[in-house]
Amino acid sequence: MQPIHNAVLAAAGIALVLLGVGSLRPASAQLLQTAYDFQTVQPHPSVHALGNATVAVRGYPGAIGVNPATIGAEEAVRVGSNINLSRGPAYSSPWFRSGFWIAAPTATMKRGPWAGGVQVKHFSRGTTEIRNAQGERVFFGSAFEQSIKLTGAYDVTSSVTVGGGVNLIRSRGVYGDGENVETHPTADLGVQYHTQSEQGSVTLRPSLGLSLTDFGGTVSVENRPGDLAAPTTIRGGGALQISSQSRQFGRPEWRVGLYGALSNRLVSGEFVEENGEEYFEADGPFKALFAGWGSTTGVFRSRGEQAEVSPWERITKHAGLELSILDLLSVRLGRFHESDDNGGRQYTALGIGVDAYYVSLDASWDFRDGPVDQLSYGRLTVRIPLSDSPRNFWPALLGGVD
Repeated sequence: MQPIHNAVLAAAGIALVLLGVGSLRPASAQLLQTAYDFQTVQPHPSVHALGNATVAVRGYPGAIGVNPATIGAEEAVRVGSNINLSRGPAYSSPWFRSGFWIAAPTATMKRGPWAGGVQVKHFSRGTTEIRNAQGERVFFGSAFEQSIKLTGAYDVTSSVTVGGGVNLIRSRGVYGDGENVETHPTADLGVQYHTQSEQGSVTLRPSLGLSLTDFGGTVSVENRPGDLAAPTTIRGGGALQISSQSRQFGRPEWRVGLYGALSNRLVSGEFVEENGEEYFEADGPFKALFAGWGSTTGVFRSRGEQAEVSPWERITKHAGLELSILDLLSVRLGRFHESDDNGGRQYTALGIGVDAYYVSLDASWDFRDGPVDQLSYGRLTVRIPLSDSPRNFWPALLGGVD
């Protein structure tokens, strides 16, 4: 038991250092020159509670929005959606009607080396009024943004999985005038590597992941020059899961997961002036792949001025810690950190999960200073197994065969 105890303490200590729980700072006013910022929000409790640090791990609900290569871990169909948790400024579903709410029903399936998934993410911005340059009202009504995502993944080897996806982003009353629904396509790519080794009384499962999401062209806005960039984001990171070799009902007695990732929104361009007004002219996605790194002046606005952002400040940091008992009850802690001049979102998140094999429930909360006081998400997921699994311990609990 001593090696297990030491491993758990060491993992927890490392994670707390990475998380920096007490480092909340208020976010400064800023403007990042991208459209469809709702795509950077992952309304899935497990991802949210781990600080969006899940680019390298497979099988979590919400993987479809982070890395398409990680959508499948076992042969099963998983169907789930958000459920509302609190009547706060942000909602995880429209069950309690408010001005703003977000929902993300998702379905994934893995069979043999292949996996596929679909997600519809809908973000309601409530009743919105849009006026043209002359002050005339051109739109008044319900505004929304929506992403319809299709993904696929394939196990190239027993250790390497690749994936890809396409998104059709739709919006009304946000990036266009009038009742028309504007559409914009983007693409996702991802790769994941994982391996496994046994050390003493524990099993180690390290993994690495890399993804590029929402790679797409610029977005035009009516009645103004210039273009905004799609929220093309590159993510890279690793994970280490340490689990007990001793099992009960086919599941490890305990498991510790350490997760870390870095991400960068690939935006480049410049401000242009026309008719005495200043607008942002975003570069195309291929140029932004190379120009969206390093120091930049003029892509961001902070405190009302064009901000100079260093290469390290452009990078968003993510870290997470997960403790599980029998893979039945999980407690999660995560840290999400953007620099003040690069978005300013800085928060610590807490989550819990209960996995009863056929049905799982997850919840998450974060604590932040800023325009949104608190975000909370809940999710119900139903699993339909396509093959036998030792993780289904309910027959053993009922006196059947383990």
